[in-house]
Amino acid sequence: MKCPKCKGRMFAEKFYDFVRSFDAWKCTCCGEVIDPTILANRARNHNLFLG
Repeated sequence: MKCPKCKGRMFAEKFYDFVRSFDAWKCTCCGEVIDPTILANRARNHNLFLG
């Protein structure tokens, strides 16, 4: 998978917080993290600014 921000290589990583763990993609170059929640929030926020 390629990073949408810098086009670098992304790898799967497991993240942990106090309540749960989740899987996401992390870029080896810029550190961008992408998971389904982040993508959904970005899509929702993008639509707010279109009209």
